[in-house]
Amino acid sequence: MGDIVRRKWMTMMDVHAGAVERVYGGPVGLVWEMLAGEETERDTGTLAERAGIGKGSRVLVLLPGAGEAARQLARDYGATAIGLAAVPQVVDEAVRRTEAAGLPARVDFQQGNALDMTFHDGVFDAVWGEDAWCYVVDKDRMIREIYRVLKPGGVLAFTDWVQVRAGDEEWHTPETFRVFPHLETVESYANVLERNGFSVTGRGEIPGDPARRVGEMLTALRRGRDNIVGLIGEEAYDDALRGLGFWEKAAGRGLVGRGWLLAGKP
Repeated sequence: MGDIVRRKWMTMMDVHAGAVERVYGGPVGLVWEMLAGEETERDTGTLAERAGIGKGSRVLVLLPGAGEAARQLARDYGATAIGLAAVPQVVDEAVRRTEAAGLPARVDFQQGNALDMTFHDGVFDAVWGEDAWCYVVDKDRMIREIYRVLKPGGVLAFTDWVQVRAGDEEWHTPETFRVFPHLETVESYANVLERNGFSVTGRGEIPGDPARRVGEMLTALRRGRDNIVGLIGEEAYDDALRGLGFWEKAAGRGLVGRGWLLAGKP
């Protein structure tokens, strides 16, 4: 296993508030953004309808990646959105894409810590997440912060990678490049929300083939080989390729998938 991946894996074992940037900063974080892609438009639309996002909704998008969900909520539903990202390079890329899309007046991005936000209490109508909160170890602390910044009657809506069923341990060893510190199940996520004051109003698994999605990430990794090797080096690239192969097998065996949850603040 490459030194870069090993260091980031060992750091992830002890993630706490403020440590996300150390894990996902620099080239590895950018590569993950490249692989994750922006192919979730249908999922975003489905969840936005469930959440009642509409004209004038003020939405906080936590760990927004390159910002496509924030832009879609603004473009298709009339919301204004703020994305809070841990990694400066990701903020820069999200801003660049938002300016290119002609949406800087309605979508903004800031660097910050999802576990210790600087926003005032009760300022957002909705908080949004897409397939990124599996990076966060202290989910209770993040959910308490989300509860704080939401208005009474506000909505929390998110999707994420989740554990679907238990299996052998091979697929989530360090060698698999599994940099998610802990996968919740849909039910355990619901428990986190409820014990921190939320009322869960909807939950479920997202239809589709998660193995195909990871396979698409593998394809993107292979197609972008030259650029990615230039960012992280040959050894780390080979680690990522091998690790995503394990991840694809885990998804194909039904061990992991994607879930969605919807909750309200009383």
